[in-house]
Amino acid sequence: MKVHTFKICQVVQGREEILFPTLIELNQKKYLVDCGYEETFTEFVRELAKLQVAITDLHAILLSHDDIDHLGALTLFKDQNPNLKIYSSYVEAPAISGELKSERLQQAENSLINLPPEHQEWAKEFIRRLQNIKRTAVDGLLSDNQKIDEEIEVLFTPGHTQGHISFYIASEQLLIANDALVVADQGFDIANPAFTLDLPQAIKSAERIKQLRPRKIICYHGGIVEENVDEKLAALLQKYATSPGA
Repeated sequence: MKVHTFKICQVVQGREEILFPTLIELNQKKYLVDCGYEETFTEFVRELAKLQVAITDLHAILLSHDDIDHLGALTLFKDQNPNLKIYSSYVEAPAISGELKSERLQQAENSLINLPPEHQEWAKEFIRRLQNIKRTAVDGLLSDNQKIDEEIEVLFTPGHTQGHISFYIASEQLLIANDALVVADQGFDIANPAFTLDLPQAIKSAERIKQLRPRKIICYHGGIVEENVDEKLAALLQKYATSPGA
């Protein structure tokens, strides 16, 4: 097994976005964890090529959840590789495939009326972008503790969204957190607490991650953390225990 994390930098909607996707090579298959915005597709192609991987070499994309920065480019990958398999949690598959409205779109629409005038235009554009995500059928429904190719364990880590998942590779003591955690101030935090759909549940997911005692954590926003991981997780949990709305 080989696990590669690479860096994507791209201006999206007037803001520089920095993402850290992960490629897993296992049993002669290549799995990409999340696939970025439409605008970052070219950067993904370029960075994968540095790893000597073409889009047509990918076996599957493992989707952590339904957010535009994690699946906005999905149809571009499928267009270049029609045999590409798409996996997600069974909870979010209906929204990812377009059968149901996504939680994030519902949240954005519901909060629009309460935003101050100076934020209205940005919010309306964000809603438009969410509405225009091109949807793709999900091939495989993932359940909690399920193993992919015997080594990639699916870990349900809800909170950021209802069906958010992370991936744990026990042989490496490696957790691919996706948006269950972000890197902040040399430690960890909850991703976008103000927009987290269920903050108490997100904190419980962080507790579950700590119980695994991972040696290394990869965050989609922030990258790799492999020093003092347990202490940093403890500090995160202490922060929210003393200030739940932090």
